[in-house]
Amino acid sequence: MSEVKHFLDKDKKDKSTRELLVKTDQELTKQNFKTEFLKKAFLFVGGLIVVLVIIGFSIVNFESRPVASSPSEYQYFEIKKGQTTKSIADELEKNGFIRSSMAFYLSVKSERISLQAGSYKLSASMTTGEIIKKFKKGEVDAFSITIPEGFRNLQSAKLLRERNDIAPEKFIEAATGSEGTLFPDTYVFPVNVEPAKIVKTMKDNYEKKTAELKPTEEQIILASIIEREAIQDNERAKIAAVYKNRSDNNMLLQADPTIRYALDSQTFLANSSVDFDFWQPVKRSDYQNLNSSFNTYKQRGYPPAPICNPGLKSIEAAVKPASDFGDYYYFFHDEKGEIHFSKTLDEHTKGIQEFGVSG
Repeated sequence: MSEVKHFLDKDKKDKSTRELLVKTDQELTKQNFKTEFLKKAFLFVGGLIVVLVIIGFSIVNFESRPVASSPSEYQYFEIKKGQTTKSIADELEKNGFIRSSMAFYLSVKSERISLQAGSYKLSASMTTGEIIKKFKKGEVDAFSITIPEGFRNLQSAKLLRERNDIAPEKFIEAATGSEGTLFPDTYVFPVNVEPAKIVKTMKDNYEKKTAELKPTEEQIILASIIEREAIQDNERAKIAAVYKNRSDNNMLLQADPTIRYALDSQTFLANSSVDFDFWQPVKRSDYQNLNSSFNTYKQRGYPPAPICNPGLKSIEAAVKPASDFGDYYYFFHDEKGEIHFSKTLDEHTKGIQEFGVSG
């Protein structure tokens, strides 16, 4: 019996060993298959990545070529402070300076380039790389300036000095006799621009913007007063109507901005400097003592010239005053900036006593 038991035990052990060997061999085969599969997969993915990178670089390289094959006219492009790379890229493509905003964006980001704010002279014949290099170095060719509506020429001269160190006296000399026709807008000028060129550009813009309206000289004078009086756009045509009604009925305009214009002009002439605050509130003593053709508290009708450079909405109001305001002769802004119109002096006085006057 012991021999039989030994034989059976031995047979069980041999069977277990054989099963183990078969199982191990199967696992090794599976493992080798997995290893081979992974190797091939890695090789395939790696090769695919290489191909995609090559294709990507080829596309970027192609898209980075100049838009124009021959030399083209230079134009100015501005990068604003805080502007994102993507918005810069989109704007460049939109304006026809580059073929692909994506190619520009990837080039800048891959090299971690910082783009400098400023105005640049660009051409469609420049490559994307040349444009990026110019932005990176901050090779600014021009400057951008916004002339607000209601600025008089003296203020524009002060702003130009602050923005690009242009001598105020040179601009003022070039702008002599052009008050009211230097259109308020955003402009881009070359760094070394002559003041006379600035004046011409602004006057040309005025002619273009007012071509359909065809305002008269008197209407521009009125528009300049409206520009300094109005707070909200919906007031402009009504204010225009009030001043036109007063003028048509030989009444004094009594427009405070004309007083301040004259006083500021005297300050400039006395000091030959634009370093003072313009358009300060006027006092009763100012218009009582001022001897000037711009004193509309003493001189009837419109002043002899515009008192500032009005925007398009004020010019439109002067050309087309409110048609339903034919019997209104007075207005004022209260302490909250709300405007009140009246038909009679009595209504006007009561309104001021009730609501107060701004300034």
